[in-house]
Parts: sequence; C-alpha cells; structure tokens
Amino acid sequence: MSDIYITFGYSIVGLIILIPTIYHFLKKKRSHKDFYFVVISCSAFLLLAFYLFTISVIDIFNFHQGNFSIAEGNCEIHYFESSARGEGRYDISIGDILLSANIDDFSYLKEETISCKATYLKATSTVIDIEFK
Repeated sequence: MSDIYITFGYSIVGLIILIPTIYHFLKKKRSHKDFYFVVISCSAFLLLAFYLFTISVIDIFNFHQGNFSIAEGNCEIHYFESSARGEGRYDISIGDILLSANIDDFSYLKEETISCKATYLKATSTVIDIEFK
C-alpha cells in the first residue's frame, strides 16, 4: 500500500512542475527554438502524471472505504528480485488477473502454485490480503 502513496506523491510533484512549465512556455517563450519540443514532451509527461494521480486517488479512496476486489482460484506466485530499477516484488496470477504484492508486506510467500483467495485494489492490482486454501 505504501507504493500507492509514493506514486501519489510523485504525481503531485510532477503536476506542480509540469503545469507551470507548460504555462510559461505557452505564454512567454513562443519564439524559443525548442518551443514545440518542450511543450509536446511536457504535455506527454503531464498526461502520465494525471494518469498516475487518478489511479492513486481511486485506490486510496477505495482502500479507506473498504472497497476491495476479490479473486479466487489457482494462484501462481512468482518472485522478482530487487534490482537497480526497484525493490523485489511478488507477481500473483489468478486466471487472467495479474496482481502485484510488496515483498515487505508478504515476506512469507514463496514461489509456488496453490489455491488461494486474494483481496486487492482494482486500479493498481495491488494485493491487500491473501489467504491460502
């Protein structure tokens, strides 16, 4: 769950930086040689920041309201070790659904295929709880 709050924070920072940058270039720097490059690239990152902000807000709201999704079935658990790109994590696939679990919250998991019931947040597919049968 902490990953969602981190994503929310980064998206807020992105919005705070990108909106004034685009505004500044549109209002005052139209004659700048890199005008189109700056506006187009900042707009692309702004769309990404809006997307991350939206899914973070949806999952934070659902978490506090207790609106969770449940998936039941045969769970295939795979462990991905930490690397320079990020922390380790577990990917849990239940049928067509692929969920992600934080290694700190679910350190007891191991790579296996087992029957389970997973409670997760729908927008980011983050596992909140997992029960084995």
